[in-house]
Amino acid sequence: MCYYIGQIVNLYKRTLEKLFEKDDYQRKDEIQKTRKELEKLELRKSNLQNDLMDRTITSQDYQDMKGRVEKELVLLKDKLTDLQQQISPFKIYIQKEVPMLENLLKYYRK
Repeated sequence: MCYYIGQIVNLYKRTLEKLFEKDDYQRKDEIQKTRKELEKLELRKSNLQNDLMDRTITSQDYQDMKGRVEKELVLLKDKLTDLQQQISPFKIYIQKEVPMLENLLKYYRK
């Protein structure tokens, strides 16, 4: 009987994970947008270097714009790290509370 309870709990856990994974679309969408913005800023930084080498901008202009771009890069990288490390409360529930269901019979008997 305990074997079947374990199987049922595992099935329940997998079902919840799939359900909550779909619910996590906003965070994933934000991660994707942040990555695209990072790529755009990296390209902008590269273009600034090219402009400096082609002498279409002065070194002072380059330094000013580079500083602004690098500041934005740091902020976006921090944002991306935060987004990637976020754990939904539902996943915490699955990790901490669902395993208790496996021992439900033991708790009931006590």
